[in-house]
Amino acid sequence: MPLSRFSFSSLISWYSNQLDRRPLLTKIISSALIAASGDIICQVIDNGSTTAAYWYRTGRFFLIGAFWVAPATHVWYGFLSTRLLAGAATPKRILQRLLIDQFGAAPIFCPTFMGLLWLLEGQQPSVVVTELIDATPTLLISNWTLWFPAMAVMFSVVPLKFQVLYSNCVGLIWSVYLSYASTRLTTRLKQSSDSATATPSSLSSS
Repeated sequence: MPLSRFSFSSLISWYSNQLDRRPLLTKIISSALIAASGDIICQVIDNGSTTAAYWYRTGRFFLIGAFWVAPATHVWYGFLSTRLLAGAATPKRILQRLLIDQFGAAPIFCPTFMGLLWLLEGQQPSVVVTELIDATPTLLISNWTLWFPAMAVMFSVVPLKFQVLYSNCVGLIWSVYLSYASTRLTTRLKQSSDSATATPSSLSSS
């Protein structure tokens, strides 16, 4: 038990040191791994296991976690807490950060994540735009259900340099949901495409 506590303490100390030395790179790696893990968990829940065919999907989550989630949250949280609404975490300041984050950043961040994911899946940009218009209200309501309380805790007690890690840990749950939502859309689009392809064939045969 003491060894476990020591190991965990050492890991946190090492991670904190990496954040001080290489903040963005450290966040990129952790964001990528957590986003990919969320997709893997979704696959296990859906299928009971992961198969080689689905590792491409996990790779897409890895890429978006690395090159969208980490840089975007690194810049945004730094700007929000040190420039836009700098100062001590008073109740008023926490509420201001929470409202701006959830009603200012989230309506941009969430659709962008899903749009990038669907584009990497090979969907046409026009289809992605149409589906985002349809899916964004549900996406945002789901986002606020999870992230409002999570961000309230973060802005209250989590130090700035650990905020991306904290949001990524909460994001593990969120990534499972996004993977589920993305899979359902892909299935729906495939069914629509198959139906459109079958219609001319049935007309010509008649």
